[in-house]
Amino acid sequence: MKVIFLFLFFTLGFVPGAYSQLLKEKVLIGRIEWVELPDLKVKHKARIDTGAKTTSLHAVNIEEVEQRGELFVKFQTVDSEGKTVDLLRKVDSTQKVSNTSGFITKRYVIKEKIKMGNIEREVSVNLNDRSKMDYKFLVGRNLLLGRFIVDVARSHVLGD
Repeated sequence: MKVIFLFLFFTLGFVPGAYSQLLKEKVLIGRIEWVELPDLKVKHKARIDTGAKTTSLHAVNIEEVEQRGELFVKFQTVDSEGKTVDLLRKVDSTQKVSNTSGFITKRYVIKEKIKMGNIEREVSVNLNDRSKMDYKFLVGRNLLLGRFIVDVARSHVLGD
């Protein structure tokens, strides 16, 4: 009986305090937020997707380019005003991604600095044709992990 009491005391007595401390250290965001890619000089309204493992950037006309023995990709994206931006980035890796229909595609992955609110992180970003999507940038768990809490009932918590 004493063991059960101690177990309940420690799990119920300390966990809420620890949990509230964790909440204080994280930034609350909504389902839609503005993100900046400072090195690319691009800003996007982004959809926050806790179901997506990796952050994704709209990219079309993707071409492999080899420079000094390293693999790069040349591609086009759009800025927040819909203007086409030509970019060249070093390929960090490739990944196979399964869409909602189960179709598997190969995507190039680049490392990129992403700024959301006052927090800036360098994360893996896969390149994907998001032409038919409402949002050209998708924030995945790799950017959210350990820093953000998502309130899906809200949007633009960090401001416009």
